[in-house]
Amino acid sequence: MKQVIQTISVSLILFSCASEAQLFEVDNSKIGVNYKSSRGTIFNENYPFFNFLFSEVDSTTQWTPSKEDIDLAERILKSEIKEINDNKINQAGNCPVIDRNSYSYFWQYVGITNDDGQRIIHINFYWDKYGLIDRIMGNSDSRLDYNSNYAIVMDGCSYHWQVNVNLEDKELSGLSVNGYA
Repeated sequence: MKQVIQTISVSLILFSCASEAQLFEVDNSKIGVNYKSSRGTIFNENYPFFNFLFSEVDSTTQWTPSKEDIDLAERILKSEIKEINDNKINQAGNCPVIDRNSYSYFWQYVGITNDDGQRIIHINFYWDKYGLIDRIMGNSDSRLDYNSNYAIVMDGCSYHWQVNVNLEDKELSGLSVNGYA
């Protein structure tokens, strides 16, 4: 019985460690992130602010999200996305439905502070599961690299979307799903 409990404890520890974000330095303004079956880039406080465009957040104060901040943001996103995405805007036809398992995207993270001094992580999502036929047809995205700059895409339905995660209130805001061309 003791051996079974030890095995379960070790398994839980390994599982919890495996589910956390793994960070690595890319350059002096970007940090790479591997999280579950997704990947992305954190833009730190050294990244030029003029490259960003956010909805519902008016701030010029940047900060660098930590591994713990990314883990918390993912938990908040997972628990709150269904409610904020209730209308499923621009998620019909061939466009994917955004849900709590949105790991088919390249994530871009930006830490900002809102007017109330709360820490917000703005997350940009870019479709990252292009298959061989997609690539042959020219449907791939060269911006999906850890060295890539913050990218803005017009149209593309739910293949491209953004949301703000308030780490203090543990709420989502500013869900913006791209439109159709």
